[in-house]
Amino acid sequence: MKIVLDTNVLINGFKDEYSYEKKIINAVIAGEIEAYANRQTLRENKLIARQLIDNDEYQNQLNSLFAQINWVVNRRQIRIVSDPEDNKILESAVEAQADYLVTSDNALLSLADYQGVKIVNPSEFWIRYKDEGEDLWKQWTNFIRNKN
Repeated sequence: MKIVLDTNVLINGFKDEYSYEKKIINAVIAGEIEAYANRQTLRENKLIARQLIDNDEYQNQLNSLFAQINWVVNRRQIRIVSDPEDNKILESAVEAQADYLVTSDNALLSLADYQGVKIVNPSEFWIRYKDEGEDLWKQWTNFIRNKN
């Protein structure tokens, strides 16, 4: 599964160890999910993280995340939302042929889907990620087991 993470996901992951954002970050670090970004966005993410996060342990976790990021080169410009930075994130998702763009940004979320990239918030992504690959029978049996 290929994803692009918006900067707000990285910052929000710092706020709560049990958040969906943190679960996503951990899954990328573990190599369970492929994350993509262009070099400029990744540089900006590193700079913003250094400025806003003063927790050394989380900084180290983010550095592990950054080391897992696959590079993508944005070859075409997209101008669909008003914020140029949002457009860059969307360009990376399209260029990487990502399955998901994970964001908390309302302008991007309002698109829902763009050229085959599903645009979702972190909780929606996590629910879809955990359910993907499980057939209905397996989901049902897991549900019944957990009820008893």
